[in-house]
Parts: sequence; C-alpha cells; structure tokens
Amino acid sequence: MGKMSNWKQRINDIFRKVEETPEELTVQKMNIRFAELSIGEFFKHVVIPAYDNLKTELEKYGRTVVVDVNETGLYSASIIVYVPSKTAPGEKVEEFYFEIRGRAYQKAGFAFPEHANEDEPRVKKVEMVLRNGTLREHDINKIGPDEIIDSFVEEYSKWINY
Repeated sequence: MGKMSNWKQRINDIFRKVEETPEELTVQKMNIRFAELSIGEFFKHVVIPAYDNLKTELEKYGRTVVVDVNETGLYSASIIVYVPSKTAPGEKVEEFYFEIRGRAYQKAGFAFPEHANEDEPRVKKVEMVLRNGTLREHDINKIGPDEIIDSFVEEYSKWINY
C-alpha cells in the first residue's frame, strides 16, 4: 500500500475512531469532524490555488509575495505582499496583507450556544481579513478561486490608490 495523501489519512482517522470508540463518538463529534474536513479541503483546493495565481502575477511587478498557511489544520491562510524599501536598500516592507480564515459553527449556536442543535451539520464559513479588520464572510459552498482573486484585487487596488 502506497503512502496515503493527507485527506485520505484524515478520512481513515475519522472511521478508525468510529470503530475504536463508537460509544464516545456522538453525532456532534461526527458533524465537527466532517465540517473540519471540508474546510481543510476548501483551503487546499480553492484558497491556495487562488493565492498561488496571485503570487505569480504580482511577482511580475517586482513584488515579493509570501503565502503563509496554518499547517496545524489548514483553517487559515494569508498572502502578504512586500515592496523594496525606499529607505533601506535590500530590505522589504509589507505593502498589503490579506487572510482567509475558516470556521464551522451551529446555526444559532454562534450567538446563542444554548440554542444550538448539535445534531445538525455545521455551517462552514470563511472570513476575509485585512490588517485593519474583517471584510466579509462567505459560505464555502458559494465561493471559488475567482471570487477570492476578485476580492483580493479589489482591496489591493483600494490600498494602492489610497
């Protein structure tokens, strides 16, 4: 058997735990695990490819671009654009910061945890964040690489033209 990719290992872990401890694995825990799995897949297949496309294009214009992924679970990823410093040759300064954070929560459970129905699947959202705060929130099922790139370019344009 060859080496399993990360997502296959995670699915294996889910079902291995189901077999090992069926009495401890509630519907709530399964819903949390599946929500986390789909958020991780969203980052891997949607966010990172969008960031990679942005990085390639921005570097054509003399920018240094760093994509930073939270390796502990792929629940956040940032793209940071740097420009050469005008005052310190050889140094770079941050020009723009854009981050996407994933989260899963119960409907009504976010504001009123006592009213959350733990048997329902979790809502999966991503937030787009700049250094100065949150921009907007999106359902991960309704956003793709093009929307991420468009949001980045819109905000970057505002920042550069400020």
